[in-house]
Amino acid sequence: MRRLRIMVACLVGACAFGALAASGASAALPELGRCVKSATKTGAFTRSKCVAIAKKHNGEWEWEPGPGAKKAVKELLNSAVLETTTHEKISCANLQLSGEYTGAKTDKFTKFLAQGCENVTHHTVCYTNPLAPSIIESEVPLVGELGFVPGSKNETNPFVGWDLKSENSSVPIATFFCGEAKGMITFMLEGSVIGRVTKTNIMEPAFGITFKQAAGIQALTAFIGGSEDVLKLAEKPFGSTETITNQAALAGAGALNDEEPLEIKAKV
Repeated sequence: MRRLRIMVACLVGACAFGALAASGASAALPELGRCVKSATKTGAFTRSKCVAIAKKHNGEWEWEPGPGAKKAVKELLNSAVLETTTHEKISCANLQLSGEYTGAKTDKFTKFLAQGCENVTHHTVCYTNPLAPSIIESEVPLVGELGFVPGSKNETNPFVGWDLKSENSSVPIATFFCGEAKGMITFMLEGSVIGRVTKTNIMEPAFGITFKQAAGIQALTAFIGGSEDVLKLAEKPFGSTETITNQAALAGAGALNDEEPLEIKAKV
């Protein structure tokens, strides 16, 4: 009888441990990584998407968190529009970010390039260097974080987003100017912005990414269960000693182009 009680206790403990392990695995998601072929056929997954689980751990595929040796990533947005809640609007034909993945949930960009930029509100060209009109550049390090975002109607396939911000919160994402001479305005883009990622749970050489906003309010302002963090656009007219800061939001769609195929795993 005593031996039976010990066996039951062990079984209960094993089940609890299994549940805890499964919970831990889910808590790690979403996660960037690679679904790779298992040489010994002892993988955890039966297919190359690393979603269908091999219950006996005899699958041909295994999940490896994080990027491989090829970590480079380039983000490209077309028709990027930045708008404030006071209806200040700045548009760029395209926005490019260059950097690399730094982990299973993180990336880092060291080059910011926006082309064809203008202040739509005041009909003026925007730039970083007056000798290169309509071009905004910055080498302020920007860091990204992966997380779940609201919006999905399917609990088994949640939406995922990248949150992008300056590595140093006291340093603006980008500083630029619009207009000339006494009509020039200095702008500083601060805070963070979340874009929704598409093409999850499949190995791909690129992910889609979309930023949506309405009247200066971002569609996604926080991860599920996370704190709110939004963009802000500070502006200082020529000769003024006062800086005015307003909430801002970004609209645009494009892709994250990877150096090698990767997967953003959002479900087990």
